[in-house]
Amino acid sequence: MNKPVDKTALKLLSKYSSLSQAIARSEHPLEAYEQRWIDARGVTSDEQFAYLKEQGLAFDPVDIEHDEAVQRCVEYAKQCQKSHVTDLFLSSFTSGRLDYRSGLAPFAMMQTMPDHGFTQSSAPRFCAICSGYDIYSGMDATDWNVDRYTAGSISLLKTPEVIQFYLAQHVQLTRQAPTAEDFRIFNAILDTLRSLEAQTKPTQVHRYLKKIDGFKASVHQCRVLLEALGIAGILETEKHKGYLTHYTNPGLAPSKSHKSDWAYPVDFWTGADGVNKEALAFWFGAYPEIRL
Repeated sequence: MNKPVDKTALKLLSKYSSLSQAIARSEHPLEAYEQRWIDARGVTSDEQFAYLKEQGLAFDPVDIEHDEAVQRCVEYAKQCQKSHVTDLFLSSFTSGRLDYRSGLAPFAMMQTMPDHGFTQSSAPRFCAICSGYDIYSGMDATDWNVDRYTAGSISLLKTPEVIQFYLAQHVQLTRQAPTAEDFRIFNAILDTLRSLEAQTKPTQVHRYLKKIDGFKASVHQCRVLLEALGIAGILETEKHKGYLTHYTNPGLAPSKSHKSDWAYPVDFWTGADGVNKEALAFWFGAYPEIRL
């Protein structure tokens, strides 16, 4: 049984921002936009950060080299069991633990991310294969933990530094068997995705999913769920594949338009693409309760 998350700590974590912390530590007079950010997000005090660390939710910034990050990804992926990832993913629907959901996307990326050394790209300090830094200085994993607990999956950065953190946290979670209600909600999500009109875009899906009884998700949480299903190959297109079968450098992945900031490949997905049965069977085929 996983330890319940301290509600006070979770509330503090949801307000944490590494940008706020950096601005607060700066010695120059704040620019107007910096002050607006501080006013909107606030600053985590040293005492609050220490409390978050005690609860295992915050981490001191560290430096990590690219090759070390890749090797950690490989090692943690070996420790992961697909059934452990999917059990927790499914259990997230009724437990209220979004962090249970956060192992799927990074583990899916490790199905095809090559084990590689840093390869210089045309952009200084960035790897040509994965877009990771040569050395990530001051890596603030607390920011990523905010996403785990408040959004439910990997967010903007999908480089080895981030993937290894997500997997490291995931392997510390104990297995939790999904309930009948978890299966019902996930089946309802799949049925809804299958029934959408052909022209439906990802940005429009929340209005349909929010009608599912028992499924509680904000617009952002719904988006992150769809992005995770895309990364896992369940929501992909004929041309734009998820990471289950095709590795795409996340820093060079195409976008449907210059205005879009949705993750690849679900950015290109529409209702016409439906649910990829092969990918769904790979991840959830062991559950007779799931309608494939």
